[in-house]
Amino acid sequence: MYVNGNVKLVYIGGDAGDRSVLSMTDGPANVFCNKSGASCTATAPGTIVDLGSHTGVLNFTLANTTVTSVFDTANTAADGYYHARITADYADLGIFSMPEGAATVIDSLLDTAHIVYYIGFEDRMHGDYDYNDFVFALIDPPIAGVPEPLTISLLGAGLLGLGFSRHKARA
Repeated sequence: MYVNGNVKLVYIGGDAGDRSVLSMTDGPANVFCNKSGASCTATAPGTIVDLGSHTGVLNFTLANTTVTSVFDTANTAADGYYHARITADYADLGIFSMPEGAATVIDSLLDTAHIVYYIGFEDRMHGDYDYNDFVFALIDPPIAGVPEPLTISLLGAGLLGLGFSRHKARA
């Protein structure tokens, strides 16, 4: 996922029997966990983590500590499947209803310009691939619009032509 700005994560929940921990590759470990254990306390739906300002591609890992498996948002696993599903529409995940607390928090962080991605993980190798085992939202400011170089060149050429024609008309 490409991000540009102050990124926030919101834990939504999960429907898993296994204990899993979400971390950011090249970033903080133990961001969220679905069940308490040695490395972190169970996260409540609606919990926010502010990752600060980032520009570029973010990758997250989910470590299932019950069966010792690690999956990420960028690569297929040894079973040939992606264990993370990313969508801009929560309904596309086709999973449980979003807890009200998480929905309220996400709504409070959004305005018309922000982008939200919903990420659902499958936490087991050769699992059921329903992507409901660990779910969170990523909220990112929009990417600032930058004019393409051709547009700037055309605008410059037009202004030069206008200036030249006005100069020629005076002469």
